[in-house]
Amino acid sequence: MATTSSTSGTSIRLILLAAVGCILFTAGGCFFLFRNTQSLASAGKWVQHTQEVQLALQSSSSLVQRIELEGRLYRLSQDEDQLETSRQLAVQLHTSVSHLKSLIADNPHQAPNLEALDICSVTLIKALANPHPEAESVNAQLLRCRHVLSLMSNEEREILLNRSEATRQRSQISVVTEIMIGLICFLLLCTLFGILLRDAILRNRVAMASEETNRELNQSLQTLQDYARDSQILAIARDDLQLCTDEKQVHQSAASRFSELLPGSNGSICMINSSRNMVEAMASWSANQAPPLVAEIFPPDTCCGLRSGHLRWYSPSASQIHCNHFIGETPERYLCLPLAAHGQTIGVIFIESPDEAVQKMVESRMAGVQQLLQLTAMALASLQMRQKLEHQSARDGLTNLFNRHFLEIALERELARAVRRKSTLAVLMIDVDHFKRLNDQFGHAAGDAVLKEVARVFLDKTRTEDLACRYGGEEFTIILPDITPENAWQRAEVIRQAVADLRTHADNILYNSVTISVGVAIFPHDGSSSELLLRHADAALYRAKHEGRNRVVMNLNDSQAQASPEDLSLSIG
Repeated sequence: MATTSSTSGTSIRLILLAAVGCILFTAGGCFFLFRNTQSLASAGKWVQHTQEVQLALQSSSSLVQRIELEGRLYRLSQDEDQLETSRQLAVQLHTSVSHLKSLIADNPHQAPNLEALDICSVTLIKALANPHPEAESVNAQLLRCRHVLSLMSNEEREILLNRSEATRQRSQISVVTEIMIGLICFLLLCTLFGILLRDAILRNRVAMASEETNRELNQSLQTLQDYARDSQILAIARDDLQLCTDEKQVHQSAASRFSELLPGSNGSICMINSSRNMVEAMASWSANQAPPLVAEIFPPDTCCGLRSGHLRWYSPSASQIHCNHFIGETPERYLCLPLAAHGQTIGVIFIESPDEAVQKMVESRMAGVQQLLQLTAMALASLQMRQKLEHQSARDGLTNLFNRHFLEIALERELARAVRRKSTLAVLMIDVDHFKRLNDQFGHAAGDAVLKEVARVFLDKTRTEDLACRYGGEEFTIILPDITPENAWQRAEVIRQAVADLRTHADNILYNSVTISVGVAIFPHDGSSSELLLRHADAALYRAKHEGRNRVVMNLNDSQAQASPEDLSLSIG
């Protein structure tokens, strides 16, 4: 009995000792795991912090590249907006340096680089503040900034590698420790501590799930970063395209933005001509400065994208029908995007992917590509519409000469210019002789044909700076800036004789007796305002009609009634 009691007490003591040992072992193991988990979390934060520093450095490098790009555009176009953009980007670069200081405060080795980058950004701001910044000074500062950023990126990359390796080792130690604790607990008391083993297994599964979740979060973060980058590029593209004043600027701006949106790709922007029988390459971009792959001019039916009217990929796994608008060897992977606006196809954008990685990148950014495509199409359509409206508002529909409204504006402008230059200016008032009789005898179609031919003579016999306008009906006005009375008389005689030599055909009828009468008024002799000049030119035209038509008459007052153009020139001089 005593022996049994002693054995029972020993067993109890052993069980208690085992339980206490297990509890202590478990407590020690849990404490170790807790500390190890804290260490892993801390290491992960440092890795994330290093990644944030690298992102900030990449952002600063991107600002330096954009400053360099805007500087080049400014030197090419002398557009002050480009210079102002460079200045704003330089200020952003200086701000990013301040942000970097707060991020890298824990790394004293980066302090000299940060100081150098700060000085470089300040010097760059001062260099760009000059109204006409020197390219060499700006480029030197950009090169220095790029060098410092490269040194800092290399330093942070090395730190990231070290911290990642330390995190990996700690993770391995953590896994091994967890397995060992589980095995020891299993060997000591499988039944008693089965629940603990199950919890350990469950904890391991949670860790794996956490890693998978982290991977998914990293992918989502990368996707969001790409989306933000694409949105920024599209916002800049929208602003740039709105500032474009001609189609050439739109083509160049769009090509630049496509290059930024799709790094590593090559491409061209091609437009269909007004007769819609040819497509012309207007702008291109290349990742490796390679020559364009698309022919400068090609028929529309050689492009499968234009024939189909929608986006078309060509790749080894897709359609095997090639487009025929390439120079030399046909690329293996390319995309043709029809450029359409207001329901009409106006061109095509060609994008080539040199390898499969670039192709996947292009496919992943198709939403941004489509948006940039629409922005480009709308910008081109708006410019074309504006040009068409401007042409219609300033031109006469029948003769294609400037209309009377444009004449009034242009004459005031030329008079102001003549006043500033202290030069003379001539106004010719022209009327087609017996035009009403020609209209009544042969019909309006014949009259329109005569007016078109007369207008063509005006365009052929005037200088580039001269302005030929249709005043109304069969009356025309020609403004001759910076011309002497003698030369104005001679120019009017040349025009009159050219019209007299016209042989106009309409409805199989030959009209060879078309003549004009011309009245000439000279600024400042005949008036200092547009109203006086037109009135005196019209009075001279009336005299030409009264004296028998088909002649040039200069507006002369009574004291100059018999003066020649040479005499008038001397009197004005």
